[in-house]
Amino acid sequence: MRFVLAIVSFVIGLLLVALAVGQRTVFAPPSSLVAESSTKTSAPVTVIPGSTLNANPGYQRVNVTGSGTVFAAYGKTTDVNAWIGDAKHTTLRFDAAAGRLVGKTTGSESTVPSPKGSDLWYQEYDGPGQFTVRLPADVSVIVVGDGKGAAPTDVSVTWPRDTSTPAVGPLLVAGGVFVLGGLVLLVWAFVHQRRGRGPRRRSGGTRPPRVRASRRAAAAGAQVPARGRRGRRAFVAVPLVLVGALMLAGCSSEYWPHGGGQATPTPTMAATAAAAPSEPTAASKQQIMRIVQRVAVVAKQSDGARDARLAATRFTGSALQLREANYTIRGKDSGVSAPPVISAGQVCVALPQQTDSWPRTVFAVVADDCTAKTAPQALTLVQDSARDDYKVAYDVSLEADAKLPTLAPTSIGAALLASNSKLLAIAPGGVATAYSDILAKDAASRYANLFQSEGDGLRSTIGKAYKDKKSAALPDTAKIEYSSEVPSDSAVAIATDKAGALVSADLNEIEKVTPTAAGAEVNTEGAVKALSGVDSSKKGITATYGVQLLFYVPPVGTDGKVVLLGFTQGLTAASEVQ
Repeated sequence: MRFVLAIVSFVIGLLLVALAVGQRTVFAPPSSLVAESSTKTSAPVTVIPGSTLNANPGYQRVNVTGSGTVFAAYGKTTDVNAWIGDAKHTTLRFDAAAGRLVGKTTGSESTVPSPKGSDLWYQEYDGPGQFTVRLPADVSVIVVGDGKGAAPTDVSVTWPRDTSTPAVGPLLVAGGVFVLGGLVLLVWAFVHQRRGRGPRRRSGGTRPPRVRASRRAAAAGAQVPARGRRGRRAFVAVPLVLVGALMLAGCSSEYWPHGGGQATPTPTMAATAAAAPSEPTAASKQQIMRIVQRVAVVAKQSDGARDARLAATRFTGSALQLREANYTIRGKDSGVSAPPVISAGQVCVALPQQTDSWPRTVFAVVADDCTAKTAPQALTLVQDSARDDYKVAYDVSLEADAKLPTLAPTSIGAALLASNSKLLAIAPGGVATAYSDILAKDAASRYANLFQSEGDGLRSTIGKAYKDKKSAALPDTAKIEYSSEVPSDSAVAIATDKAGALVSADLNEIEKVTPTAAGAEVNTEGAVKALSGVDSSKKGITATYGVQLLFYVPPVGTDGKVVLLGFTQGLTAASEVQ
């Protein structure tokens, strides 16, 4: 009976172990869920919204295939939709019942420009293939072909599935217990049988007991091995090793049920996005760094080749005018220096505007090394529309001792203030006009008390003292007149902490030299001669110097003064007086 119980216990244990193994092999759940798209459309754009990507938990592995040009990128859903605009596009959604992606086509425009290199994307992929991401619900994927034909629709999204088998651990333990129990019963049965087969004394007889040959040999001094001991030890070791292996195999956490409360999930991009401020920002820190790098590359190439058309792809306004004039001057006078190099080494400050519409503004301070004492550059970049690149509107070299006010973190951004804002000591649109009066009159200006004079290097460069000295150096046959022009609506003000603002502005300082005696001529030299193309004139020469400025303007009602943080100035136009 004991042998029967041992066999039954062994069989039950093996069945339980086999069932546990089957949970991880034959009956194991699939490791991933794959949803493919079978939509056929002529739309030039395919979109996978964040809601589709998050239809199932876990990371998302996106696979895009197709012949010809294949481009994929992801960015904020609002940015993706803005870039698409009215273009015909197919939006994919996850059909849980069918387990696949289904598309819906909307829009009217049949073509789109190339999205490659757009400043809107967080990341982009050129060519067919797959990429693995974990995107929050407010980020979408865009897929485009050549922009004219149909976008690739051979798209699949793969999500990982929970492959844990909580019954495996208990089954392995139960199987091990039964196997061990069978072993115990088997040993017990063998011991009982051996005891039952011991020598018995016969009654009523004189015949001596039989002595086995082995015993006789042992009595004669021969060494006879004990029968069955090694075999029994091996027989006992095999189940013990099996049980130990099964117990170790069941140690994985995915083989056991998880009781009690759920564990706290690890924060993901989605959780981070949910905790972020509700006010969107124009760009992230990574985007701003990439934008600055692209600007630096274009600046280096255009400055080296004196290519104004290339410069116009990344510069606008007064920053572009300064470069265009510089290229013309350097084409005739190789001794003139190129514009200051824009460094892509480090982005020391990155402050985007709080907005999800256009135009957008980003303020950045760049340098080769933010910890070095070299003068960094402050860039004010503007993006006019979703399909436009960010362009440098102001490129200012900061003063050596300039101290920027406290700014908001990049992830929060800052508000853009109106040019007529009354929240500041002086409206942003009036800062350049007031400062031009100081350059002309210095302490006699009615705005002198508003501006800090200490550390203002521009006053000594083109201020009243400089103008008086230059005027006195002219011969009696000529005179010089100074005037200023401030372009309308050109100031850009972005808020700082403590209610102040960084104001980027520009003004044109105009010098007009005319002869005062009959027959007298005005001679030109240097950059003015190269840009105007005039050696001398009896009418006179007009030269315009563009000045890009960066100010800190304190809030209204405080004792703080407007501080000039940096400037860049150079000749932008020269011609004969008409």
